[in-house]
Amino acid sequence: MNAVGRLASVIGYPQEVPADAVDFTFKVDGGEIRALDLEKRLVLLREISREEDELPRLASYSVGRVLRENAILYWDERIGAAVLSQEIPASATAHELKVFFETFADSCDWWLARTAAEPVDSASFPEMVIRP
Repeated sequence: MNAVGRLASVIGYPQEVPADAVDFTFKVDGGEIRALDLEKRLVLLREISREEDELPRLASYSVGRVLRENAILYWDERIGAAVLSQEIPASATAHELKVFFETFADSCDWWLARTAAEPVDSASFPEMVIRP
C-alpha cells in the first residue's frame, strides 16, 4: 500500500482510496486536504485564502508559526491562492502518519481562523485610564 492509502487507513477515512493513488483529496471539516505521494515523501496541502491582499498579514504570522509547526504557508501563483503545506517521509509509521495528519488539520484550522477574523483597527480600542 502506498503512503496515501496508508494515511487514509490510519485516520479511518470512510471513502475508499484507490490502491495506486498518488494524488488524493480528503474531504475534512468542510474543506479539502490534498495528499500527494512523491515517492520518498508524503505532502499535505490545503488552500487557505484566495485574497492576495491578505498575504502580507498572513505572512506576518508565519515567523511565529514556523517555531510551532512544520507547515509552510506560501502563495501558489498557478492557482492564485495562499496554500498551507507540510511533508513527512513516506516511510513514516502508522502512528506518525496519524499524528502528522491531525497536526496538519489543526494548523489548517488555525490559519483559516486568521482569514476569517476581521483585522482589528488599533483606533477601535477605547481609551483607558489607570486609576490608583
